[in-house]
Amino acid sequence: MEETALTILSILNDVLQSAIVIFGSSVVLYNLGYSIHDRVTRAFTALVAFVVIVYMTELLVSFIPEIPLLGAWLRLEWIGIANVPAAMFHLSDALLVTTGLTSRRRRLMVRGGYVMGVLFFTTAVLTDYLVGDVIIIPRAPHLSAGVLFPFFALYFWLVTLASIYNVWRARQRCLTNFTRWRMTYILLAMIAAPLGVYPYLLISSNTDLSLPILFWVVLLAGNLFVGILFTILTLQLVYFGSSAASPERVVRVRLYKYLARVPMTATLVLTAMVLVSQTRPFLGLPPSVAEAFAAVSVIIVWGWFVHTFKGSFQRLLQIDDNPDVRRILQLSERIVTTRELHDYLETVLAAACEGLRTPSAFIVTFTAVGPALEVVVGPPADLSQIAEDDQIKQLAAGNGHHAVEKNSDADNAKRVTEAAPAMFVWQEYWMRSLYDRENNVLLGLLGLRARDTAVLPDFDAEEYILLERIARQAATALEDRLLQQQVFAAVEDLLPLLSNLQEQRSAVTFGGSATISLGETPLDDPEFSNIVKDALSHYWGGPKLTESPLLQLQVVQEALERHEGNPSRALREILRKAIEQQKPVGERSLTRTEWLMYNILELKFVEGQKVRDVARRLAMSESDLYRKQRIAIENVARTIGDMEREQHGILPLALEEMDMVENGREHEA
Repeated sequence: MEETALTILSILNDVLQSAIVIFGSSVVLYNLGYSIHDRVTRAFTALVAFVVIVYMTELLVSFIPEIPLLGAWLRLEWIGIANVPAAMFHLSDALLVTTGLTSRRRRLMVRGGYVMGVLFFTTAVLTDYLVGDVIIIPRAPHLSAGVLFPFFALYFWLVTLASIYNVWRARQRCLTNFTRWRMTYILLAMIAAPLGVYPYLLISSNTDLSLPILFWVVLLAGNLFVGILFTILTLQLVYFGSSAASPERVVRVRLYKYLARVPMTATLVLTAMVLVSQTRPFLGLPPSVAEAFAAVSVIIVWGWFVHTFKGSFQRLLQIDDNPDVRRILQLSERIVTTRELHDYLETVLAAACEGLRTPSAFIVTFTAVGPALEVVVGPPADLSQIAEDDQIKQLAAGNGHHAVEKNSDADNAKRVTEAAPAMFVWQEYWMRSLYDRENNVLLGLLGLRARDTAVLPDFDAEEYILLERIARQAATALEDRLLQQQVFAAVEDLLPLLSNLQEQRSAVTFGGSATISLGETPLDDPEFSNIVKDALSHYWGGPKLTESPLLQLQVVQEALERHEGNPSRALREILRKAIEQQKPVGERSLTRTEWLMYNILELKFVEGQKVRDVARRLAMSESDLYRKQRIAIENVARTIGDMEREQHGILPLALEEMDMVENGREHEA
């Protein structure tokens, strides 16, 4: 009975350790894909990676029967054990820097900690001074302690205490209740790493040590506790590595979806396979087939469960629960794409051809750049000349693009109506004007090929009713598309402002007044984007480049050393790096949407082409080009700001000033 209980507890412990390895590895990959450039995220990723190494090694050694290989794996485990203290101190230093307190001495101590970790790991692998022979205990093999192990234990816990103290200092520097609570969670969860990786069994060198059920219960509870703490730590630290322009709501949604789809699925699959392998043959199936069947079943059921109850979980976890967010999500779900609009208009025109007995029909729309053929149904006809026809162009010139801004002007609406009567003849087509709901703006024309040899429309009463219904449906679709485009244009203009607000909000979250803009650097200038635009406009030389305020940036000053003190070359290098960071992955294309911003920057500023030529090559209007160019310059400015903040440890104050603050506080303490 006791043996069965030990087996069950050991299996549960293996599953729990596997879950910690899966979730830890997933968190490392998540951080690598999103925000490894952030100081806090780098330190946290290193800490999780070392913990994962320890747990993965502990999991593997329980299945290795050969003692030589067992000893090699147990020594390899020390790459994680030896470096966890350094990673913890690294993380605590990064959190202090986030609150506005930097120290070159702490930075050197971080590097020294990693050097100590490498030395301890090398000693464990190459000698017996730190760890000795393998002690074989069922389900818990471990190494014996060497003469240097007490010194390592002292180093391990002293650095752990110093790290916790640094996080406590960071918590004390938080000014708002929200940030203080977050740092409190981090402070409590920091103990997870040392509790999870410290080699407790090395304390005893008794080779006859037996592990009772109580040991496995304590071990299982301890691993569960460590897993919970690491989950809390992940949920709190993920916000540090997120983009400054991403609100916490977006970061939380992204993380929860990732955890539900990747590590949770893998953990459930592993659990199902382990349980099936420990039971009697399932339905007479071979073990390998039963395990595969269990894995596939879990993937399908869990995917269905997440999809079906996604709304309930979102409400439970308060994801996207804000009314404003719900409205935006509803808008995104109801947006009509150009392809969907064309499909709908083709259906309307097909109904018109069938109901009005005409061989073909088309719709031409009036845009800011002139008439444009939108949809054609029926036998192919040469309609390319419609955009150049003087009569159509005259209608488009007064179609109400001005009336959109002045739709209260009754005279203007009257002139538009008189210029485009409800029905008129153009070549061999009967043209029906398409107006907005207020009958003020001419949106386009519905063209119906004349029946037989008839010159004037010869519809009967029922056909006229059908024509009016079809015209109203087409006009409504075009008007809704126009309103949608206006919303998009407003959003494009609003996005840079919202991004700037989110960045400012992120900057002051933990740093207090030290991070409030004081106008002392170009980054603090509200016209920073215009400064970047001026420098780009003189990319290959000119006073806006040689006299740019951007020369004050630390990243540019460092680039001066690489360019023999030439300011133009130094600033051009930083601008080029910022432009290259806008470059998508893959082969360059002038037509794909994701390449648009990079192509505008490259063609307009680096290659120095004229606006007209750039617009022609990118197949867009000049007005649209200017709007997209403004967004591209905002992205470059944001990238340069990130480069400068990274240079300063994400702080606006000089490192020398921060050292003075740090030394003064330590002296007072």
